[in-house]
Amino acid sequence: MSVVAIVGAGTLGGAIAHAIASRDRFHEVRLIDEARDIAAGKALDIQQAAPVECFRTAINASEDVAAAADADVAILAGPASGETAEFGDDAGLAVIERLAAGVRCPVVICAGASHRSLVERGVREC
Repeated sequence: MSVVAIVGAGTLGGAIAHAIASRDRFHEVRLIDEARDIAAGKALDIQQAAPVECFRTAINASEDVAAAADADVAILAGPASGETAEFGDDAGLAVIERLAAGVRCPVVICAGASHRSLVERGVREC
């Protein structure tokens, strides 16, 4: 596997991005969020930790879910801005539908503690 896309640059998404990058198993980690500036800032912070933590994983930011289209794995975390730390069912399902509509649908992992109903809906509806 060479590319992992993390949809949602909130606290959970940033922590996952850093953990994955620091293990140096993927060529690239893409941090995707509508709040592109927040995603870009977190990506920069992680990238600057690379020389200290000895990893070479590239970290990039995007505001468009389409950036996950050619990823090997997509992880659904939570938005950087807003009242909730995780995507709700409707917002999460919309992201999953956009991923499924891509040319090649990646494996999707729902990382939030409350994503059980989202997984069930995704299986039924997508």
